Amino acid sequence: LAFTISLAQLAKQLSLPFLPLYAWTGIWTSGMLLTAALTSTCNIVQYLTRFTDEIFSVLISSIFLFEAITDVAKTFTSPASVATKALLTLVCSMVTFGSALTLKGLKTSTYFTKSLRNNLSNFAPAIGVTLGSLVARAARLKYGVAAAALPVLKLPTQFATTTGRPWWIPLLDLPTWARWGAAVPALLATVLLFLDQNITARLVNNPRYKMTKGRDTQNVLDGMHGDMLVLSALTGLTSVFGLPWMAGATTRSAAHVRSLTIVDSKTGEITGTLENRVSGAAIHALIGACVFFAKPRQLLAEVPLPVLSGVFMYLGFTSLQGLELWERIKGLFQDKSVAPKMRWSVAVPRLTTVVYTGIQMACVAAMMRVTKSKIGVISPLMIAVLPLLRLGLMKSGLVKKESMNVLDG
Repeated sequence: LAFTISLAQLAKQLSLPFLPLYAWTGIWTSGMLLTAALTSTCNIVQYLTRFTDEIFSVLISSIFLFEAITDVAKTFTSPASVATKALLTLVCSMVTFGSALTLKGLKTSTYFTKSLRNNLSNFAPAIGVTLGSLVARAARLKYGVAAAALPVLKLPTQFATTTGRPWWIPLLDLPTWARWGAAVPALLATVLLFLDQNITARLVNNPRYKMTKGRDTQNVLDGMHGDMLVLSALTGLTSVFGLPWMAGATTRSAAHVRSLTIVDSKTGEITGTLENRVSGAAIHALIGACVFFAKPRQLLAEVPLPVLSGVFMYLGFTSLQGLELWERIKGLFQDKSVAPKMRWSVAVPRLTTVVYTGIQMACVAAMMRVTKSKIGVISPLMIAVLPLLRLGLMKSGLVKKESMNVLDG
């Protein structure tokens, strides 16, 4: 989304029609991804490490949290918003976030029966959305629409393009020079989609989830070339229709696989994952139903936007769980004499851990700043240079090789 916004800004600056520019950029991107798939370019993924994976993951989670919190905060600063609606916005978002987070944690608690704990935990986000929506509806019924009506999700009433434009993008509306020039932003889009897809695949296929079906557990590249081929075809198809490009959806994909994990109730350790195709197919079938059928759209149109902000907070926050970078960030503010011992606590000097973590945090902050700026279109290049930064840390002596093997192992 950030890249698309940057592309729209570029089109405005160059006085070019956005959709034809978007389509040509996507066509070029599709061709580059196809080349990457056919030439086994995904082999370079084996040189990516936890250093890059975790910066990228924390970046995506931070964007989710930042956008959600900003949307709620705007209701308190906007002249068009009254205090009662601002407070109701905060309550609905917090009810959604708090209830989903609390129910998610039931899986490792001692409350209720094991079956009930698991079911409440598995459906925690859905229950959170329901509770937040009910709070908003109760406030509207008690205090009236004028005082307690919150903005809701806006969905089209029929299956059509948003503006009523033809489905097929008029490719020839873009000047010839711009059709060739679209290869430049396409190169950046290729880097973004390539890294987003492969880093997400690495995170989802992490050995900690103990998945075995349909893959070689010793091969980190397993299936990536085929994924890239499919991604290439989908990118080309969606581009000519002006639809959003397919992406790895790091936060949601990680949330999906975490929801399928089997956790030991005594130790809290992951013992396996319920590997299946049903949940993924069902998710996309429901999304398709919302696109093609009116009734599901009408149901979603009842969900207040503050409730969605709560969901995004939940996705962003829970996606941080299990990341060693997040554990090290928390460790910066903990008393080391009583803090839980991590695998780097003894093997790596405290100062080295602080420096290494600080640099990763600086990378996340810099990438967020660039993503939100006018030059956000170049943000994929920053991700691509992270392996070089890691090498520079060792070459400069800031982080010794032995410490890097532990922190980034």
